[in-house]
Amino acid sequence: MTKILDGKEIAGEIKSDLARKIAKLSRRPGLSAILVGDDPASSMYIGLKEEACKEVGIDFHKYTCGKSDSKESVLEMIDFLNKDKTIDGIIVQLPLPKGFDTDEIIGAIDSQKDVDGFVSKNIIPPTINAVIELLKATGEELENKKTLIIGKSDIFISGMDGYLKSELSVKDIKVEHQIPKDSNKYDVIVIALGRAGVLKETDVKDGVIVIDVGINSVNGKTVGDVDESVKEKAGYLSPVPGGVGPLTVALLLHNTYQLSISENQK
Repeated sequence: MTKILDGKEIAGEIKSDLARKIAKLSRRPGLSAILVGDDPASSMYIGLKEEACKEVGIDFHKYTCGKSDSKESVLEMIDFLNKDKTIDGIIVQLPLPKGFDTDEIIGAIDSQKDVDGFVSKNIIPPTINAVIELLKATGEELENKKTLIIGKSDIFISGMDGYLKSELSVKDIKVEHQIPKDSNKYDVIVIALGRAGVLKETDVKDGVIVIDVGINSVNGKTVGDVDESVKEKAGYLSPVPGGVGPLTVALLLHNTYQLSISENQK
């Protein structure tokens, strides 16, 4: 019987704990989000983050730029927020419209305000941390489990590889850009390909732990990279929606709180 890893429940616990801690601070943490363009999905994600901030007591500030705005305008906005002492975290909602250099834009964020963990070495990226928290929730000994990371982003899979080793002491890890023929030999699979239902029952072994990071829209419904048939074999499975997504938002807020502590102590 597959055990579903409830990201919403864990996220709720994290947010409740944050609300209690933030209530004791001398100044509420501040999080700023920059939205470039008018992508509906990006606007929705910004809205979810704003609502979550209200739940825990973080001041949320949204800044918007049109597709026609220059790169310099976005960089000026980031520079302004870097200098604002009431802002503890800055996020630029990705993906950016064509014509914007993502690396340059992200790289302009002060590392002390980098809640997404793109440039800061002291912050675990929220999505990667969400995977770690879901793996912890299994209660399984993970150190010696044969682990497979499948993803289209080199940044994600290399980061996931490093943090699984440093945070969970996982020793045997393989990274791939597509599902390998021997995927059914692994004890743990983390998949982030962005291809609906691509991981099938035949691709996994009995009792496998599967963390689904994929987000896809099919006929108006949000689905992951894992096919429903995988439930026939998996020991643990994170759902989409309700798995990595809500935990990622909660851990973004956690990072904002962590970055605000030093400012509150000054």
